[in-house]
Amino acid sequence: MKVQVLTVLAAALAAAPAFANEPQVGRWAADPQSCSGAASLMVTATTVRRSEEACTIGKMYKADRALYIEGRCSSGGIVTRHPITLQMKGERLAVTWNGERLQEMQRCP
Repeated sequence: MKVQVLTVLAAALAAAPAFANEPQVGRWAADPQSCSGAASLMVTATTVRRSEEACTIGKMYKADRALYIEGRCSSGGIVTRHPITLQMKGERLAVTWNGERLQEMQRCP
């Protein structure tokens, strides 16, 4: 019985990387003109990138329409950890980056 429970638990955890299906995945910017520049935000299943700072996703949990991420970030050769929140507000993305609320973003074409 224990083996069956562990097998089911392992299968559920293996399915957890459904992050790629999250609406936050993609390129975001405050306005369409900023989509191709450094002011954009790029979210993949394993990384979040903003300006010159690239972060791998460490711990992460989802609540309602928000992702709460522990970013393991590198900028200029310095590695830090800080919180990142990506919250869907309708079709827009509200971002909090290391305690700083950024302007809400729209998806880039």
